[in-house]
Amino acid sequence: MNAISDHMQFLGGMTISAIPDMGKIVFTHGLTSTFRDGFLPLVRNWKRWRLAAEEVKVSGTALDMILDTRMMAMADIADEFGHNSKFERMLSAGSTKFGLVSLMAPWNATIKQFAGMVTMTNLLRATERVAAKAATADDIRKLAAAGIDTDLAERISREARRHGDDQDGIFLAQGANWTDKTALEAFRAAVVRDVDRIIVTPGQDKPLWMSTELGKTVGQFKSFGVSSMQKTMLAGLQQRDAATLNGLLVMMGLGALTYAVKETLADREVSDDPKVWAVEAFDRSGISGWLMEANNIAEKASRGRVGLSAVTGQQVTRYASRNVTGAFLGPSADAIADIFQVSGSIFAGDTTKADLRKARQLLPMQNLFYVRSLLNRVEEATGDALGMEQAGKKP
Repeated sequence: MNAISDHMQFLGGMTISAIPDMGKIVFTHGLTSTFRDGFLPLVRNWKRWRLAAEEVKVSGTALDMILDTRMMAMADIADEFGHNSKFERMLSAGSTKFGLVSLMAPWNATIKQFAGMVTMTNLLRATERVAAKAATADDIRKLAAAGIDTDLAERISREARRHGDDQDGIFLAQGANWTDKTALEAFRAAVVRDVDRIIVTPGQDKPLWMSTELGKTVGQFKSFGVSSMQKTMLAGLQQRDAATLNGLLVMMGLGALTYAVKETLADREVSDDPKVWAVEAFDRSGISGWLMEANNIAEKASRGRVGLSAVTGQQVTRYASRNVTGAFLGPSADAIADIFQVSGSIFAGDTTKADLRKARQLLPMQNLFYVRSLLNRVEEATGDALGMEQAGKKP
């Protein structure tokens, strides 16, 4: 239940944070393939592109408009059988709708379809080269990583030639017509695996302690960082090719864009310090995995004397609003600490605008990116109307 309420409370800007997802397609398949097999077909033949996208959905991925799989996994909401009370079922239903309200479900569905289309094209081309005895070592490695050996590759290629259709650079596998069901299952499983690896969807790659009840609370919202470490950073260190370099540069650039957009939406001034931009781009890019979480804990524990804030002179913006309790024990503990802070200030009669902000941050959907600026103004006007002072000043 805490996971569901925290999900609606904190993840209103998640869609903006997901902008660097586009760079991960380049990271995996390279710049040339991303444009040749993705963007160009999208521009040339929209109707056929949609058919290819449907093929991706039939494979069993990009179904976020219905299942909201990725957002639920990233928010650590997976135990549907545990929501037994009416209140919990109501929160669960609200959480599902939140994926639409925050635009995260449409984004995930679209970007996964795009990634799946590029993945299918590359898989089929690789199997064709295997069948023609012209496969490269990279082809063999990537197919093997997807669980496809030489025999399966030849069978997939045979079915694709027999039943598939290639027009305007858009290859439709038309798997419903395949007669070799083993080949079809292997092909679709490879597509799902690669899509969930490209558009990082947390799965069973998190440590076992995060599956315990205490671990779920402490590790909430951290599963993406753990999964990204496996699927992005470590994968890049193993891949080490031009696609990896191009992808890293694109992801860093999109990470910097995300920083600028989120600061603007939050009515905060965008820094003009190159060091801040570099750190923010690295953090927002999704490359770092759990390293930035470790940096955040180090900064909180040392009051900024250890970590990247010692270089830039300020905390990384993604963690600036977290208190020490939240850094160590997760967002639920963070929220409890804020509740006591707000209630204590009310009873003591020294409530400030900082306390008002903490109270506002406890509300569901309070940081939806397209209404956040309006809520900031309402908060400021409320504080002025009640005669509240800034933190540290006596009212």
